[in-house]
Amino acid sequence: MKQLSKMLMAGLILMIAGTVQAQYKGPGANNKSFTVKEVTQQASKLDRSDTLVKLQGFIVQQINGDTYWFQDATGKIKIEIEKNDLPAEPFDEKSEVIITGEVDYDLLEGTEIEVEHIEIKTS
Repeated sequence: MKQLSKMLMAGLILMIAGTVQAQYKGPGANNKSFTVKEVTQQASKLDRSDTLVKLQGFIVQQINGDTYWFQDATGKIKIEIEKNDLPAEPFDEKSEVIITGEVDYDLLEGTEIEVEHIEIKTS
């Protein structure tokens, strides 16, 4: 009887431990959608927590090699996109995009989003 209860207890522990798994945190995960205004208002907190943010809007101008202006209805923010993270299909300032990335907040330099994924929104 003791051996049966030990086996049941071990099985229960294995079942509980088996349900604890790592979660996917990359693009497409349940990232909350933000506006530019929300990101700028919460920039320090979002930077400290390494929260991935998702924004929908337009990349309206290239500032230099990998820095761009992103704009939605609530404002404009700098974003940084590495060449290997740019989408394969061409896009311009009229192409609506969904970006996912990490907020980089610096008191002197302002707020920027380091883009990890771009999706061109199709109609």
